[in-house]
Amino acid sequence: MQFSYKALDPNQALIAGSIDASDEREAARLIREKNLQLVEIAPQQEEQGAFSKKLTHAEITVSLFELTTMLDSGVAIADALQSLQDSDAHPKLRKYYHTASERLQQGLNLGSALTNDDVKLPPYFIQLIAAGEASGQLANAMRRGVEQMEYDLAVVNDLRNALIYPAILVLSGLSAVGLIFIFVVPKFANLLDGKQELPFLAMAVLSTGMWLNQNFLWVLGLLAGLATFVGLQLSKPDVRQALMDKLAFAPLFGRWLTESDVARWSAVMGAMLASRVELVKAMGLAQSSVKNTRRNKALSAALQAVQSGGSLSKALQDNQILNATAYNLVRAGEKTGRLSEMLVAVAKIYENSSKTRMKRFLLLIEPLAIILIGIAVGTIIMGLIQAITSVNDIAI
Repeated sequence: MQFSYKALDPNQALIAGSIDASDEREAARLIREKNLQLVEIAPQQEEQGAFSKKLTHAEITVSLFELTTMLDSGVAIADALQSLQDSDAHPKLRKYYHTASERLQQGLNLGSALTNDDVKLPPYFIQLIAAGEASGQLANAMRRGVEQMEYDLAVVNDLRNALIYPAILVLSGLSAVGLIFIFVVPKFANLLDGKQELPFLAMAVLSTGMWLNQNFLWVLGLLAGLATFVGLQLSKPDVRQALMDKLAFAPLFGRWLTESDVARWSAVMGAMLASRVELVKAMGLAQSSVKNTRRNKALSAALQAVQSGGSLSKALQDNQILNATAYNLVRAGEKTGRLSEMLVAVAKIYENSSKTRMKRFLLLIEPLAIILIGIAVGTIIMGLIQAITSVNDIAI
């Protein structure tokens, strides 16, 4: 539970802050242990329900970066966790670090202390912590994990940011088409009552406009219901997974998904091997970062081959997971004992290629959206012109 307090520091200056504790008595004790004279304390009201702020992956990544930085600067683990739970971070994060601090005091290692269902960290991050504690290079191991989390977050943010303009363009175009149908087309509705036969396009445009006007509320409700249904379906992990598997076969976009997947897997593998995680365990953990079901099965087959005594390069090549350049790098890494460095190089190759492919894909969206919207608006205008010229017996 979170408590807000006001207290006097050793210089008799009034300060305010918040602290996590099971009850008010424990909160007061913790404040006194900081050499502060308590003035006022009260439970902190947290946002509830629909208006509560959701904990984001970005906030989790930033907090782990802060923890890593403090440990790298020589701050003790207990002090670093205390600093994070006293910060102005998200309430869930403060509670998370408070629980981790308690577990640490009970004798658990840092990896076990940070394992919590409320704030789920990637499996490879927990394993990197364990490897770092075993090798005495905790800060370095955690930094590799944070860098990988930052990369995953950057990919999602880049795609989201790049889609903002095309999304606005598409919505604006659809709105323009809707406005034409609702406000412009009905002005020519009287042409439908004429005795002269109208061309097919003119009849289709005018009939569609009139039907939309007469059933506007029904259409609006149908669209809202459809959007709600799609949103609910996409909130299901199995539906999202099936959609991603289907998109993997799409031209251009599928190649981008494949390269992003392999780049993420290679980076995680490289980070864990550099932190002295054994190969088989590293392969099992890195596999969880792969999104595509087909590739996941191929990596499972490769893992079994390595467990049976085969080399990593041959197992990957037999299951067609990488490209020729990557196989050569992995093979060279096995021969020279620098496998982690070679896997990082493979990740960089795929990362650069996926970024280039993503930019190419996004560059195609804008002109494609403009062309489709232009066709839609042009078709409506052409239908209206045909209706007017037909009534006035003007040849086009």
